[in-house]
Amino acid sequence: MIREKTLKTLEYPAVIDRLAGFASTETGRVLCLSLIPQASYESSARALAETDDAVNRLLKYGDLPFSGINPISPSVRRAAAGAILECSDFFRLVAFLRAVERMVHEVPDGEPEEDLLIHRKIRKLVPLPGFRRRLEQSIKDDEDLFDQASESLYRIRVKLREAQAAVRRELDKVLARQGDALQESIITLRGGRYVVPVRSDRRAAVRGIVHDSSSSGNTLFVEPMAVVELNNKIRELEAAERDEILEILKELSAIVSNQAETFYDNSKLLAELDFLMAKAKLAGQMDGSRPLLNDQGVIWLRKARHPLILRDRVVPIDFELGRTFRTLVITGPNTGGKTVSLKTCGLLTLMAMAGLFIPAEAGSQIGWFRAVEADIGDEQSIEQSLSTFSSHMKEIIRITDRAAPGMLVLLDELGAGTDPSEGAALAMAILDYLNASGYHTGATTHYRELKGYAMTEPDVENACCEFDTTTLQPTYKLLIGVPGVSNAFAISSRLGLSPAIIDGARALISEEGAHFEDLVSAIEQSHKEARAMEEEIERLRDETGRARETLDREREKLEKERLRILDEARAKAGLLLDQAREEVDRLLEEMRSARERDRDSDHRLTSEARGRLGAIGKKFQLRRQEGGLGTARPVGPEDIILGDAYETVSLGVSGLVRELPDAKNQVVLESGSFRVKVPLHELIKKPGKSVRGKGKPVVPAEKSSTLRSEIVMRAGTELILLGKRVDEAMSMIDHFLDEAVMAGLSPVRIVHGKGTGALRKAAQEALSRDRRVRTFRAGGDGEGGDGVTVVDLNLS
Repeated sequence: MIREKTLKTLEYPAVIDRLAGFASTETGRVLCLSLIPQASYESSARALAETDDAVNRLLKYGDLPFSGINPISPSVRRAAAGAILECSDFFRLVAFLRAVERMVHEVPDGEPEEDLLIHRKIRKLVPLPGFRRRLEQSIKDDEDLFDQASESLYRIRVKLREAQAAVRRELDKVLARQGDALQESIITLRGGRYVVPVRSDRRAAVRGIVHDSSSSGNTLFVEPMAVVELNNKIRELEAAERDEILEILKELSAIVSNQAETFYDNSKLLAELDFLMAKAKLAGQMDGSRPLLNDQGVIWLRKARHPLILRDRVVPIDFELGRTFRTLVITGPNTGGKTVSLKTCGLLTLMAMAGLFIPAEAGSQIGWFRAVEADIGDEQSIEQSLSTFSSHMKEIIRITDRAAPGMLVLLDELGAGTDPSEGAALAMAILDYLNASGYHTGATTHYRELKGYAMTEPDVENACCEFDTTTLQPTYKLLIGVPGVSNAFAISSRLGLSPAIIDGARALISEEGAHFEDLVSAIEQSHKEARAMEEEIERLRDETGRARETLDREREKLEKERLRILDEARAKAGLLLDQAREEVDRLLEEMRSARERDRDSDHRLTSEARGRLGAIGKKFQLRRQEGGLGTARPVGPEDIILGDAYETVSLGVSGLVRELPDAKNQVVLESGSFRVKVPLHELIKKPGKSVRGKGKPVVPAEKSSTLRSEIVMRAGTELILLGKRVDEAMSMIDHFLDEAVMAGLSPVRIVHGKGTGALRKAAQEALSRDRRVRTFRAGGDGEGGDGVTVVDLNLS
């Protein structure tokens, strides 16, 4: 489909070499190096989808583990042919099997419906954990087996080590007895048998078999007669060991032979996975994007970069072909970027057809072509007596002979190397022929005649490589729709050529030609200004988009924070409600269990429950106010006005302030006939009309506060029991403590008198059993002495 020469001309092999550099395995590298543009549109589209899938895998989960994967196919083929593999073969196989199992675990659990194609490939791998464990238990390294590879091998090696130890013991005796006859006091091996080095002049001192001598002849390596049988035993055991090892390797080789297809399939899948991940890594290194592939021959590149030019040096270009025209004529000065533009178009087309991402802006389009031809560079040959013109013409003849729709042709310096007038005429005729044949053609030229040709012919468009006449440097930007200007006079003038010479040259140009150049120059300038305006609009659009994204992120952040605060508030409210329910349920259960007891006990527990419910209510009231759910506001000393209505935070009592804050920052709050000193920080004042003067207390708006206020008004801090019977007094004490707890009053006094002490004793016994009572004591001096009991209540 595409000639090797075209691939080399467009530098496709260099891209493939870079791709192969990202492969982690030898088999994956082979696949990379064999990658060529696909033979059908469907194949190219499928290859691009696979690359996109690998890129998504790399970005979301990272690279795949390819360590331990070595070429195993040669070993498997030998095993399948009946050969016995060596330890080194199995050492590679066990590493391969571990790699397969690692790869299988790379598929995340619970992957969403859009299952990655690369993960579907991984799921096709067949691990062999049983055989892998067998190899790990048998293969010690690439030269030896473990003793536990078989029971027989284990027994043989135990006996072998015992025989070797016996030989050493016997030889140690020889070393001790005949040390003066030895060259050195060492034990060594010769021909697989244990020997000692004996001096040649003392040969008779050590009876035995001579197996070797030193190069000087001064040392003889003698096997003493005492160890001959032991050495024979060792040789027999070594032979048995070799036979057993051979049997084990034969057994393992047979397993490999039986699983040959599994090994082949796994090896192929791992190579494909490595190949796909290499394509993904190349895309990342080039900052590439997936091109939109089409089969209509449309090429529409935005900010395309030549992949082999360094990022800090390459100038991105916009390139178009096949949308509104099929032939593009590129003009401009030498070294201005015309050839690089042609190569960029051709190379990116080949990459997309091979299933690779391209270094261009997302949304760029590439057409799939039946064939790609390129005639770029000087192919003159002295050996074949071909001039530059002849070599180019030979290529063009070959291309035109294959003329058919669905081909991309790239021609550099079309018509060059001969008489300008004839070259220009020939170039226009070639472009006419290619255009009529349905080719998509990109051509570069210096001929002015081709600029006019592109302006007048249908389906043909001009383009030029921009040149900055101020700096006398090309900008390497490709301008579609604008014919190029030679700028020869401007460049010569800036370089210092005599004005007289330049004026003489201008006079030699026809008026029509000069007018044409001026017109082209004006078009190019207008195009530059329009392009600058487009770039400014694009910059502003990008800034607006970034600002919108920032606002969206901030809005999303605030919404998340709002939902978080609401969730926390609901969670806290739910927790408080659960605590209250548990407390009430516990009290109800205690009350039910007390029904079988006497009436007084039942009444006491019921009263205690009321007190604890009051404490719960107080706790929840505090939580409500601390959470800022009420509408009341705290007050300071400057806010206190005599006669105004306030409420205490802890007691939930509403009343009128009758005294301003004292030195301890406490005020006197009056609610009905009840007066209490309250710290200033406990007061809150709700919005509403102030109430001054004496009279009835302010009625709170909330129902719970109203109930609490009524309890406080009814409650007192002292209970008089004088003249009461014990059973009557017990009921009064229970009711008194109930209201005191609900009102949050503590301490309180119970006046029972001295008398016989029976009333005092009964009262104090009841108090000692009551959970509402924290402590109690007899009254002190000035408090009534033994006739009074002072009670400290548990209000928490």
